[in-house]
Amino acid sequence: MKILYLKTTDPSLKHINDFLHDTLLVGLRNRFGDSVIDYPGAWYMYKDECEKKRVEQKSFWGKGFTLYNILRGYDKIDRENIQSKIKNNYFDYIIYGSIRGKNLFYEDVLKSKSKKAFIDTSDDPNIDNEKLDKGLYFKRELYQKYKNIFPINFAIPAEKIIKNTKNETKFILSPLIPGKIDTYQYDEETKYFEMYQNSLFSLTYRKTGWDCLRHYEILASGSIPLFLDLEKCPEDTCTTLPKNDLRKIYKEFSWLLSFYNPFKVLKKRYRNLNSYKNYLVRFFSNLPSSDEFLKKYPIVQEHRNNLLEFTKKNLTSEMLAENLVNTLKKY
Repeated sequence: MKILYLKTTDPSLKHINDFLHDTLLVGLRNRFGDSVIDYPGAWYMYKDECEKKRVEQKSFWGKGFTLYNILRGYDKIDRENIQSKIKNNYFDYIIYGSIRGKNLFYEDVLKSKSKKAFIDTSDDPNIDNEKLDKGLYFKRELYQKYKNIFPINFAIPAEKIIKNTKNETKFILSPLIPGKIDTYQYDEETKYFEMYQNSLFSLTYRKTGWDCLRHYEILASGSIPLFLDLEKCPEDTCTTLPKNDLRKIYKEFSWLLSFYNPFKVLKKRYRNLNSYKNYLVRFFSNLPSSDEFLKKYPIVQEHRNNLLEFTKKNLTSEMLAENLVNTLKKY
C-alpha cells in the first residue's frame, strides 16, 4: 500500500503547523510506516530535521506541544518525482491533509486512478463544494448531515497517553483556563501534561470550533473534561468523544463551577495573574484537598479510569489513521 499525504498551506493562518493535519500524519506514519510519503514534507514534525534546522518549537502554534518533534527519519522518505508518480498511478491513496489554499498537483491528482481523500481541517462549518464529487470528503466541524461527507476529529498520539491515572493529585480543577493567557504558564510540554495529570477535572469548551486538541490532551492525562455546553455540540462534530458520558459527568459535577467561575473571575475581579493566584488560594481553601475530594466522591476515580481506557482504545492518532484508510478502502 502506497499513500501520498499532501500538505496545503492555508494563507489565512500565521503558523506553519495545522493540528488536525499533523495529528493524522503522526497516525499514518506510526501505523503504516514508510508506505506513507508526506509532501512537500512536514519537516517540523521530525525530531532529526528540527535539530538540523535548530528550530524553536515554541515558535509553532501550541508551543510545539503534543504532536511535534516525535517523528523520525525525515531524510529517509523518498520525495522525488512525486508529480510523475501521480500521473503514473503509483499511489493507492492520495490524501490532502488540509485543503484550504492552493492544492498541490490538483489537476494531476484528479486525473489519476488513485483513491482520493480531502481533509477539511478548518474551524468553520463551510464546505468546499467543488471537491465533494472528486473523492471522499472529511470535515472536522460538521454541523449538519451530508450523504457524501464524513466527520473527522482530533486525536492524540498513543505515546502521549499515560498508562494509569495518578492516585495523588494536586488540583480538583486544573489551573489552566482555555483562552485566558495569564493561565498559560507552561513553556515545557512535560510541565503542561503534569498539570493535567495532577488535576481531577479540567475545564474545556468551544472556542472557534467545537473540536480541539485540548479535549484529547486532558483525557490522555487522566483528567476529566468539564465540557461547557456540550449538549449544544452538533451530532456529527466531535463524534469520537464519549459525549454522553461527558454530559452526565458535567451534570453531576458542574456545581464545582459555582465556586469557581473563571470567566467572571478574570473578567470582572482579577485582571492580573497575582490576583488570580490569590483567588485560587481562597477558592481551594473552601474545598477539601483533592485526596479528600476523591474519598468523598469515589465515583470520580472510576470516571477517570474509564475515560482513560476509552482514550487508549478509541482516541489515538493511530486509530484515526486506520479508520480513515479503512473508509477509503470501503468506498
